[in-house]
Amino acid sequence: MTSRLALFTFGTLMDPDVLGLVAQQDLATLVREAATVPDHVRRWVLDDHYPVLVPRPGSRTAGLVIRGLQEEAMRRIEFFEGNEFSLRTLRIENALGHLEEVSYFADNQRHDISDEEWSLEQWQTTTKPDTMLRVERYMGCYGKMTTTEADAYW
Repeated sequence: MTSRLALFTFGTLMDPDVLGLVAQQDLATLVREAATVPDHVRRWVLDDHYPVLVPRPGSRTAGLVIRGLQEEAMRRIEFFEGNEFSLRTLRIENALGHLEEVSYFADNQRHDISDEEWSLEQWQTTTKPDTMLRVERYMGCYGKMTTTEADAYW
């Protein structure tokens, strides 16, 4: 079952094109706010197009809190995140500087992680076009097959 908490995203879902394609919800109906998560860094997954959050005391990672996701949009996001991630809770600092508990997709440690920091801007200029093709192909599987079956289309 999906969570009713706001969703913190720190990777490709921060990009409005990816979020729109995955969620299939009018972005004007969402509230998207800058936020940070303390004691974590964002790292590339080796040989892939997205990051994971890795605990690192004393660090801070910027991301985005998304509010107002409809149930179907959240189910689509859960499908997009696949078996590599599980929905959990996390404390973030919101745009007003207050600590808040939100949902996020935690890494299930199913892949190797780079030491290189993942950056939205770098991803948008280098990897986004290829990722968008993958996302479109993968999300075409939504409602037709399981995430395990759809992995072949990623």
